[in-house]
Amino acid sequence: MLALTEIGQQFLMLQIDKKITSNDLSILIFDKTIAFCTIEQTLFFDIEKENINSENLNTWISYHNFKKKNKKCVLFESKGALVPKELFDEKNKEIYLSLSDANLNRKKIGTKLIDVNNQVFVFSQSRDWGLLLNKFFIDIEITHFAAELIPFLSNISKDNLKKSVFIHLRKDFFDLFIYQGSQLLFFNSFPKHDEEEFLYYLFFVLEQFYLKTNQFVATFLGKFIDYKKYYDVFEEFHSLTNFTYPEILKINSNHPAPFFSYFNNYENNIRKV
Repeated sequence: MLALTEIGQQFLMLQIDKKITSNDLSILIFDKTIAFCTIEQTLFFDIEKENINSENLNTWISYHNFKKKNKKCVLFESKGALVPKELFDEKNKEIYLSLSDANLNRKKIGTKLIDVNNQVFVFSQSRDWGLLLNKFFIDIEITHFAAELIPFLSNISKDNLKKSVFIHLRKDFFDLFIYQGSQLLFFNSFPKHDEEEFLYYLFFVLEQFYLKTNQFVATFLGKFIDYKKYYDVFEEFHSLTNFTYPEILKINSNHPAPFFSYFNNYENNIRKV
């Protein structure tokens, strides 16, 4: 059962059973950088400047004395596609990305089964990240941020018969998910260099789903001080706004995707209050 607490407005709060420590590392891969993140600090490996190979990457990791317990690396460098499991063809998996990515020849194709939706999420890797990172992080899983969030959000929204909107803010982009019950109706990523651009893309999509102001609940993934201007401008037009845990947290302003510092390490410990 989901309990709502009232603090000026309704907040959807999810609780994590233990505190984050400086050893809780998230490995997030973007177009131009690899971000090694804790809440306190973010270190970047510049993919463009460095001659990236397994040896120099692992030398860099060893120099910074990262802990080895991380078993998951999350990709933000590409989009992906959801395919019903019964229609998925492993031998021709690149075909599902061919319309959105014209340069698949040199890329590695990854997949992740999403059991709750009985679907397969297909995504591309610019290089074989598992091979590059496996020397230091043994048996590391290479996954995609959307493949991680989709089942998590499906579980949150499964008891809601009305449409649910989830917004994941990150540096320069935001990700939008729309559900009805546990069924994912829409997912895409959009640029957000300022509040005006954020509202433009957000309300354009909401209009396509006939979601009118204050007739649905919008939930932000986490509540971070650095993104306050986006919460505030959205709430000028829409008051039914929720937030997941963590709430009102100061983060490293360079952190590219702060919610994943929690989610990537503590997904299995997040529970409804």
